[in-house]
Amino acid sequence: MQKPTTDEELRTALIGDRYRILEVVAEHDELRSSEIRDRAKIPEGSKHYQLSMLDSWDLITPVGTQYVGEHETGIPATIYTLTDDGHALLEDS
Repeated sequence: MQKPTTDEELRTALIGDRYRILEVVAEHDELRSSEIRDRAKIPEGSKHYQLSMLDSWDLITPVGTQYVGEHETGIPATIYTLTDDGHALLEDS
């Protein structure tokens, strides 16, 4: 899905999972991708798609990575935060 070009298109595209993701990240400032999935209650299979889309629309941005688990091995989780545009969108809602 391409980035919406009008405010109306953006609001229409930000229903359900996408809007909940923005709300959850706003409440916690920075969260790992798995925490976003759990707190926003989005399906595991759509997590990467939804986060990638919001990132490409400049509403969230990755700010780091963090290993999860006691041995800190494997693939690190990406940590996301809201962008200024993401904050502005939620304030206008």
